[in-house]
Amino acid sequence: MSAGQPIRRRSLPILLLSPFLTWTACDSRGPGSDVLTQHNDVARSGETLLETRLPPRYVDGSTFGLLYDRNVDGGVVAQPLYVHGVRAAGLGRRNLIFIATETNWVYAFDADDTNPDPDTKPIFARQLAAAGRVRPAICDETPSQRVGITSTPVIDAADGTLYVVARDSNDNQYTLHALDIANELGDRRPPVRIAATAGDGIAFNAECQRNRPALLLSNGVVYVAFGSLGCDRDCPGGVPYRGWVLGYRAKDLVQTSVFCTSPESGHAGIWQGGSGLVGAGDDLYFQTGNGPGPLGNAFVKLRASQTAPGLALVAKYQPANHEALDRADADLGSGGPVLLSPDRLVGGGKEGRYFVLDAATLAPTQDQPTRSNGATGFQAFVNSYHAASDQPSCGALAHSAFPANCDTATVPRCYVAPTRYQDGEDCGPNINGGPVYWSAADPRYGLVYQMAGRDYLKAFRYDKSAHHLDQMPFLTSTVRAEEGMTGGFASLSANGDRDAILWVSYPLGDGQWQNVPGRLAAFDATTLRELWHDDGGYLFAKFTPPTVADGKVVRATLSGKVAVYGLRPGSSPGSWWRRLAERVAAAVRPAAPPRREPVGRAALDEKYRLAGGDTGFLGVPASDARPVRDGAEGWYRDFRGLIIGNVPSTVAMRPTTRPEPPAPGKRLWSGPGTFFSSSIYWSARTGAHIVTGEIRAAWLARGGPSGPLGYPTADEQPATGAAGRVCRFERGEIGWSAADGAIVHPQLHPQLQP
Repeated sequence: MSAGQPIRRRSLPILLLSPFLTWTACDSRGPGSDVLTQHNDVARSGETLLETRLPPRYVDGSTFGLLYDRNVDGGVVAQPLYVHGVRAAGLGRRNLIFIATETNWVYAFDADDTNPDPDTKPIFARQLAAAGRVRPAICDETPSQRVGITSTPVIDAADGTLYVVARDSNDNQYTLHALDIANELGDRRPPVRIAATAGDGIAFNAECQRNRPALLLSNGVVYVAFGSLGCDRDCPGGVPYRGWVLGYRAKDLVQTSVFCTSPESGHAGIWQGGSGLVGAGDDLYFQTGNGPGPLGNAFVKLRASQTAPGLALVAKYQPANHEALDRADADLGSGGPVLLSPDRLVGGGKEGRYFVLDAATLAPTQDQPTRSNGATGFQAFVNSYHAASDQPSCGALAHSAFPANCDTATVPRCYVAPTRYQDGEDCGPNINGGPVYWSAADPRYGLVYQMAGRDYLKAFRYDKSAHHLDQMPFLTSTVRAEEGMTGGFASLSANGDRDAILWVSYPLGDGQWQNVPGRLAAFDATTLRELWHDDGGYLFAKFTPPTVADGKVVRATLSGKVAVYGLRPGSSPGSWWRRLAERVAAAVRPAAPPRREPVGRAALDEKYRLAGGDTGFLGVPASDARPVRDGAEGWYRDFRGLIIGNVPSTVAMRPTTRPEPPAPGKRLWSGPGTFFSSSIYWSARTGAHIVTGEIRAAWLARGGPSGPLGYPTADEQPATGAAGRVCRFERGEIGWSAADGAIVHPQLHPQLQP
C-alpha cells in the first residue's frame, strides 16, 4: 500500500486486532498427542491424556457439533489416524487425518480445513489396488462385498511412514505398503506381496484369509495378523483357514517372522473385532477364535526372537469351556485384549465374560470357581434384553446352524440364563473389540470401559496396588447397545486425571448382517452420563473407534464419508479474552462458502446414498422419486429391504416366523429374513428422513405428510430406555414395539389416537 493511501475498511479491524489474532494463533496449550495406531498405543488402551480442548462442560449441543465431513470412495472400517505438523510437500506444515477405505483408497485430509463442502479435496490421495466385489461372494457380514483395506494402518512418525495392507480384488492377494505421509503417499519402500509357510509346510492362502486386526509396529517390526475371510469359511478345496501372525522389518519390509496358530487342525483365526495385537517389548498378545486345536478360543503370548521362525509360543490360556464355545460359534476371538500396567491382560469374547490374566504366564489371577458348564472368568456383561428370570425361557433357534443357539424373537421378553451364553452368539451379550483403559482416573485405580452388545455401557475399577479388576461395575450408564450385534467402540480423551470423556460409536440396530445407521455419543467418564450425541444419518462403521486429537473427534462411517466434530468458533475453553479474540477472528476471516443442501429428488438420492444405497439396510428402490404434491412441495421414495438378525431393533417390524427366500443379491447362507417397506420423505422445512415398517404404515393410515402428524423431522431410531422404535414428526411422534405395535402417544397429541 503506497503512502497516503487510505486503509480499506475491512483491513482496519484486522490491523487493530492483530495482537489478539497473533495471540490466539500461538496456542500455549501446544498440540495433543498423535494417533499413530489403533486405540492410541501398543497396549491398546484407547486413551489420550493430552486433550486440553475438550472439557466435558463444553461438550453439548450449543457449543459442540459437526465441523465438516469429507467424501471418500468406499466404507471406512479402519480407525482414522492423526499426525501433527507434517511437512507436506509444497504445502508447509499441516495437521493431517489419514483415512483408509474398503476400496483400497488412502487419504490425507487437512484437519484444520473447516470448509463445509464435503467434496473438499484431500492433501493427498492414492488407490493402492483394485477393489471390486469379492469373488466368490462371502457372507453378508460384509454387505459391501469389498475387502480392500480392513485393518487399521500404523504410522512411524519418526520417519514419516504409514504401513498398510491392501487386498487386490483381481487376484485376491494381499500387499504390505510403506507410504510417505509427507509426499503424495508415495512408496518409501517397494511394496511386498504377503506370503508365508509355517515350519511344518503349511502355506498361507490369501483366498480364505482376512487381515482384520490392526497392524502393530513394535521394535522396528510391522506385525500383520489374519483370520477367516468371512464367517469361518474355509479355503477352496476344503483346506481350512488358519490364524497367522507375520512380521516384516519396517526399514526394508523383509519378512522376519511367521507364526501359525493351527497347523495341526486349522482355524483359530485372529480377528478381535478389529482390535490390534498388544505389544510389550519383545512380547505379543492376542485372542483367537473358533478352532479345535490347542490354540482355539485362547489367549496367546508370543515372543520375538532372532532365530527362525522369528516368533515363539511362550504361553496360552484356554477357558475351560473352549470346546463348547467352538461348537456354538460363541468364540473368544470376537474381543481383543488390553494390557493394564504393569502386568495384567484383560479381555473377553461372546459370552460377555472378562478374563484377568498374569501377563507373564497368562494364568488367571482372579477366576470365579468353575461352574457346571465349565465357564471361567467373571460375568462382566449380560444380555439385558433377556435378563428377567421371571419370564419364560427362550427356546432354541430352529433355523440356526448351531442347534443350541437362542431364539429371542418368538417370545420378545423371554429369559436367557447366563449359563446359556456359551450356547450361541444370539444368547449372550457379545464383547467385540477391546476395552478402553483410563490409567489416570485416580492415583489408586484406573477404569476399564466397554459397551458390549445387548448391555449397558459400563466401567470397572482396576486396583493398581492389588492388580485386581472389580467384578461388579463401578459405573453403569443409562445408555445401552441395541439388541443384536455389535455393541459400541470407544476412545477416551482426558487432560491427565481430569476432564475425561468417553467417546462411543455404536449402531442404531443390528449391525451384524446389514449396514445400519449409527450414533456417536460423548459420556462424562467419571459418571457415564451422556453429554451429547449425533446420528447424522451416517452408517455405523463396524468395530471402529472414534479418533480424538486437537479438540477434534473423527468418526469413520460406511456411508462413504468421514465426519469431524469439534467445538464451534468462540466456544473453546479458556479466558474470556481468548474466546472474544476467537470470535473476532472468525468474524473478519474470509467466510467459507455455505454448504449447499440438496433439494427435492436430489435430497432423496443423497439420503439413500448416505444410507448405503442398495448395500444399506433400506434395500432396493420400490418406486421412483415422486412429488407429494402438497403445499410443502415435498418429495418421497419407497424402498423394499430384508433384515437378517434382530429385526425389531433395526426397523419397526415384527420378525417373520416362516423362512422366506433371500432378496435379490442376498446369499443363501444368510438364513431366513424379514422383508419390510420403508420410505424417505423430504420437505424444505424438515429435510430428508427415513420411516419404516409398522410406524410407516400407521403414519400413512393417518394421512402421511398431509395428515395431522406432518412430515418426519428425524430418522426413525431406537426408543430411549426401552426396546422398540420411535419416529418424530412435525406434530407428534409414533412409538413402536414388537409387543405393543405402533402407538401415537396420547399425552402428546390426544387428537391423533386411533
